[in-house]
Amino acid sequence: MTNKKDVVRKRKKLQSMARKSYIFKRGDKRASTPRICVVCGRPLTSLILREGTYITTCSHIRFYISDVFTLDCCLDIHSCYRTLRQKGELNEHVNG
Repeated sequence: MTNKKDVVRKRKKLQSMARKSYIFKRGDKRASTPRICVVCGRPLTSLILREGTYITTCSHIRFYISDVFTLDCCLDIHSCYRTLRQKGELNEHVNG
């Protein structure tokens, strides 16, 4: 179980480790691979079978940690909260 403070901490850690980052808006067709949020596990892209390409289904940020290592995260933190709540992994009643 995670709480909201853990989600914020993970996202801040990603931003501090990243050398650069790019924002991909919903509907963007620049994605060429399946992408999943590293914080909540939500799929960020979908495959269009007719065309054999991927389309962005959720706005997200791509963090470039090194030359070969990239991580993706939902653009809106509330999207992560909602996904974790639906999975039953978000504990909202934590004091402190």
